[in-house]
Amino acid sequence: IARGAAAGSADNVQRAHSLDWGDPVEVLPPSAPDAQGHCWWQLRYAGTPPRLILVDAETGWGRLPSADYVPRGQVHMPPSPLPARAPMLQDGSFIYCLKPPAELGDGGVAELEREAARLNALAATTNLYPLFSVRTDHAGKSALIYGWQGDRGMAQDERLGQWIALRTAYAPTAYWSDLLPR
Repeated sequence: IARGAAAGSADNVQRAHSLDWGDPVEVLPPSAPDAQGHCWWQLRYAGTPPRLILVDAETGWGRLPSADYVPRGQVHMPPSPLPARAPMLQDGSFIYCLKPPAELGDGGVAELEREAARLNALAATTNLYPLFSVRTDHAGKSALIYGWQGDRGMAQDERLGQWIALRTAYAPTAYWSDLLPR
C-alpha cells in the first residue's frame, strides 16, 4: 500500500482506540519482514513515550505495536520542538514539486516515500515544517512535494529552494505549482 493508505489506516486505528494524536510526525516505509513475514509501515506521533501505529504493507491492516516492539528510525530521540510558526511557511496557494529525473519503475514510489521521510526528519531539526509528501497525479505520475497542508498550500519562498538544493538530488527538477486555477 502507499503512504496515504497507510496514514488512512492509522487514522482508523486512532478512532478505534479513541486516540487523538493528530497527524504523524514521521512515516517510515516498510522494512524487512518480521518473524511472521509481515512488513510494516511505522507512523510516529508527537508525544512521549513514542506513540506509534503500525500498518501492514500488504493488507493495510493497522494496529498499535506490542510492548516488545523495537521502534525503527529516530523515535528514540525526542522530536525537535518547532515554534508555533516556522519562519519559512506562510499560507498560500503553492506547493513545491520535485519531479523524479526519470520515469519511476518498480519500487520508485517507495524510494520517494523514503526520501520524503528523510527530508521531513531533516526539516524538523532545521526549523522547517516537515511537510514533504508524495503525490500521484491523475496520469499516474508520482512526485515529491512540499507545502501541502491538507486543504491549502503555502506562499512561495525562494529560501525553500535553497534549503532543498543543499539536501536532495531532486533539486534540479523542482518548480512551484499554483493550486488555484487561473
